[in-house]
Amino acid sequence: MRVKPVQMTAFRQRTPKASERLARHLASSIVEGEIAEGARLPHESEMLKQLQVSRATLREALRLLEVWGLVVIRTGPGGGPTVRRPSSGEFAEHLGLMLQFQQLTLKDVSDARLALEPMMARLAAQRITPEQIADLRDSIEIMTQSYDAPVEFWAQNQRFHSAVAEAGDSRVISMVVDAVKFIADGASSGVHYGRDELEDVVQAHTKIVDLLEAGDAEGAAAAMHHHLDVGRRFIAKNQPGTLRSRIHWPE
Repeated sequence: MRVKPVQMTAFRQRTPKASERLARHLASSIVEGEIAEGARLPHESEMLKQLQVSRATLREALRLLEVWGLVVIRTGPGGGPTVRRPSSGEFAEHLGLMLQFQQLTLKDVSDARLALEPMMARLAAQRITPEQIADLRDSIEIMTQSYDAPVEFWAQNQRFHSAVAEAGDSRVISMVVDAVKFIADGASSGVHYGRDELEDVVQAHTKIVDLLEAGDAEGAAAAMHHHLDVGRRFIAKNQPGTLRSRIHWPE
């Protein structure tokens, strides 16, 4: 009995387009500092000559770099692609877009914050400097003077949590914490905080700083977790639908 040969479909491995490879090459030069921020890239004709690519490939590569936030392309006399470096705020916006695509909720983001920020507080207790302690206490002082100025109060709240993350001296985690905090900030979700709740926030911040200054890593982590958990339970009680709402990319 003859066995019928098995028919197999061709294996197709995606090969990056020339424009993608060129964009990554240029991006590496920018990231590694070979092309400085603010520098204007050569005229198109010169780049075509140096890079030995087609005009269509070069233009598509530059469009990719613009989407990645690594160049700004200006039109008109004296225009062209100028090198820039993306900010951490742009990372938060891109993350927000990805979370929206995944149809995640504020609770999902809050879960991440509850996991990450206590970890950064633990690291901060081991690494924080006197100058950083002073900066945290300054933010608390401004908060105590801003109970009737919610915009300033929550700006200082952002400053506090960002400063703790920075004091943890882990750049990767700090960037993620800042992005998650930007998205999960309860003040931006329409939840109203009364004077008592604002004073509780200040007391929680004060306790965290005291523990950081004492070098109590586990205490600082526990205090940060409790502070964030109280905030989340307050939102769940006073605006139940908020935590279930989907993340929306800032317009």
